[in-house]
Amino acid sequence: MRYLEKFSPISVLLFIFILCLGCSSDDSNTDDVEQPTEEKVALTRFDMLAKDHTFSVIQSDVFSVDSLVVCLFPTPVDYANISPIVDFEGSSILYRINNEAFIEYSASEGENIDFSYPNIVDFKISALNDSESKVYRIIVDTEQPILFNNSEITIPDSPTDSNYNGLNIDTWKNVGNYPIRLTYRTTEYVDVNTPETDANNIFSSTLTTASNIINPNEEGQVNVFTTSAATPGLYTSTALFNLNFNENLGYIVYDDTTNTYVKDIGYGKATLKMNGNKI
Repeated sequence: MRYLEKFSPISVLLFIFILCLGCSSDDSNTDDVEQPTEEKVALTRFDMLAKDHTFSVIQSDVFSVDSLVVCLFPTPVDYANISPIVDFEGSSILYRINNEAFIEYSASEGENIDFSYPNIVDFKISALNDSESKVYRIIVDTEQPILFNNSEITIPDSPTDSNYNGLNIDTWKNVGNYPIRLTYRTTEYVDVNTPETDANNIFSSTLTTASNIINPNEEGQVNVFTTSAATPGLYTSTALFNLNFNENLGYIVYDDTTNTYVKDIGYGKATLKMNGNKI
């Protein structure tokens, strides 16, 4: 019993030391615990395959929906039979047509989707358990939706002191994927040549339809006008038609960029050359 009494205080002190050491170790481990990181949700690449065409996204901006992804082909394609190639960050990818329920998209297989008007296609990228998601609206078209039957118009000879009114002088066709709304006469002209130096451009041009809306694969009219001229001779000019996209209504417009929903999404300018003699 004397032996136990002699060493009992030492045992107690050792026990307390070990206990304190354990508590100190637990406190330090608490600081090292990693906090859960937020899962990224993003569409990182969106390419398309249609016949012989493949390309990367031309432009991707945040507009009224979460994101607008614009894909413009160099020439018209079959918009009803396109295979997107998608890379994304997130746990799942879904798509829908015309605001129907989202369904799973087979990104690895390049599933075909009908992007032809009036279909509206959205892709949705979601984090685990749908804790976060992002919706992308996909705009698919050609860079040059206006195709002139003749890209160069020659008007009949006309007197210098008269105006020429060439109503329905030729035709053009909407070869794009969206309706085109015609509300403006173009005011941009280049390559103006006249018999005398620094003379004014005598040409003007409009593209019209009976209803001011031309749907895909429909034809419209080309109208060319001239004012009087001071000097006889050959006059030439090239009209430029700027095309923008109204995201809210889903059609192409001319120059109405004051509207919040109207964006320059990368369309090429339609060019119409005009020439004629004033006699």
